[in-house]
Amino acid sequence: MFCKLFARALLAIGASALSGCTWTLITAADAAGSLVQAGFTVASNYSSPTSVTGSPAALQSVCIELNQSVATGDFVPALQVALQRRGVNSAVYNPGTSPPGCEAMFVYAATTSWNKRAFGSEPMPYLSAIDLTIVRQGQILVTARYDTNGLNMDRFASARQKLDALVDRMVVSRTQ
Repeated sequence: MFCKLFARALLAIGASALSGCTWTLITAADAAGSLVQAGFTVASNYSSPTSVTGSPAALQSVCIELNQSVATGDFVPALQVALQRRGVNSAVYNPGTSPPGCEAMFVYAATTSWNKRAFGSEPMPYLSAIDLTIVRQGQILVTARYDTNGLNMDRFASARQKLDALVDRMVVSRTQ
């Protein structure tokens, strides 16, 4: 609405009759638009967990149960990198074949949705929900959930960024 009114005002004034004040308003509107676009860009590269239940777990290693229904190919590697950054080693196994000697099991689920980026025209996939759970000796130590809840600006953040934020709140870092 504001843009239409602004464009009509510009047409009414005429390009040759722009005063210094009008030019200042145009420049301010352009700067405000750039600021909004920059905000969208920053927000899309940041992610925060929606909820975490339990205290961060102090672990040396985990076994990650492979979930075949998660279609994002970079999910498990991004999860392993997030764990490694905190000094936690990980091994991946198929469901029902948990390797002996696992300190804890890491179970995950994720949902992919499609939508358009701000100022974009083509729909693209993004992780809209992530559930992570760490289990040790049959007891749930900590769970974390990320959910876009509709209009979150971080919905187009990468799997790495989303998982980093979740794992950061789930695992005590062993690196300094």
